[in-house]
This record gives sequence, structure tokens and C-alpha cells, in this order.
Amino acid sequence: MNGGCMPEFLDYELHYLAMLDELANSPEVKVFHEERGPIEEMVGDASETFELIADEVGIHLDQSLHRTFLRFEGLSSHWAIERPGTYLTGEFSICHLGAAMLVTGVDLATDETPEEERRIYSQLRAFDEHPRGGGGTLTGLRILPGMSAPEIWYYGGPQGVFKLDLGYDEYLDALLVMKGVYSWQYLFADVSMLDMDFAAAVDAIKEMLEIFPGLFPGHDYAPFRARLMERIG
Repeated sequence: MNGGCMPEFLDYELHYLAMLDELANSPEVKVFHEERGPIEEMVGDASETFELIADEVGIHLDQSLHRTFLRFEGLSSHWAIERPGTYLTGEFSICHLGAAMLVTGVDLATDETPEEERRIYSQLRAFDEHPRGGGGTLTGLRILPGMSAPEIWYYGGPQGVFKLDLGYDEYLDALLVMKGVYSWQYLFADVSMLDMDFAAAVDAIKEMLEIFPGLFPGHDYAPFRARLMERIG
């Protein structure tokens, strides 16, 4: 790793490892699967990765994204919390930003997929997938020529694909709190959360906001609670 010059873990990496510890160490959480790395040593730090992306795909990412750079080849957790009358579950599987940026296109289209949606799928670079319990849902980056920061799009299965009101760094910040609760991304999508199609997502987010503050008190849930109230009235 750069001749040993890089620290063992960067500050933001420690935040994610602490989040995995929160899940693993909670007596109420059953962790079905967990992944912690390894550190991607061939590419190096954020500067080297951003240079590689610029050289390989011609995209010059904004330097502000260095703050949330994670060097792990993969970070993931699939978990559940069961209480009387409640089953809250979630998943995330984040890949290295360099790996995500070097693979364009996700194979999600069917014969009925509209052309505009097909075009979006062809431009997405998956970085947070949910292969174990998410029914094929995923979150991807979409960055077009001339852009320095990617758009974030969530594919929710039958509902299709939605642009999120979050940047890449904001998504990773939110994930530290939400811990991959299934369908949390709809909280930041331009959808009517009063629609029956999103009732399960609303229920999961409500349960998360009820359960998590007691289990994981070191986070600020107020912005998510306020956003949900704005969406459902």
C-alpha cells in the first residue's frame, strides 16, 4: 500500500467498520452475511484511483468525493431484527469506487422496458447491490461527459429506476445511519410515498426510525424522520 505510507484505515473507513460492529455486536440483530474488505492495494488511495478513472474512462471526479473514499474491495452486511409483530431487515454490498466506475451498464431491461429506461440502465455503474435478499435491487452511479459528480439512481425492481436526491458522498453518509434497510432509498426518490406501491418502504423506514435510536443511539435520525414526515404528511 504505497510502500506502507497509507494508514491502516482511513477515518471514513473506520466509520464503516464501526457500523458493521454495531450490527454484529447488537444482541437483537441477526447478521446473515458480512464482508470487510480486503483493502484494494493495487490501486491505492483516492488520488490514485481518481487518476485511474480519468485515464481509463475520461471522467474527472470532483475532489470533494475524497472524503468518503473507501479502499475496501467490498463491504457488505445482510441482517435482520425480529420482534413480536416486527421483522426489519436490510442489506448493502458496496464495491470499490474504481471498480464501479470501470464497468458501465447493468443488465436489467426486459422486453417491456421503455427505451428511456433502457438508456439509463446502459449508463449505470452499480456500486451498492443487494444480492442476498433484495430481489435484484441495486444503486448505481450515472455520470455523463462533462460531469464531475455522479447522479445516484436506485433500481427497485418492478417499480423501475429512480434518480435520488443524494450525491455519492451523501448516499454513503446516509447508509451509515440506515444500514441498508430495504427500500430506504425511496425516501430520496421523486415518488409519492402515499402510493400503495411504496407502502412497504414506508413501513420499513418507520420501523427503522422506531427501533434504531434505541439500538444505535450514536446517530442523528432527525433528518430522516423529518424527511419522512414531509413525504407522508
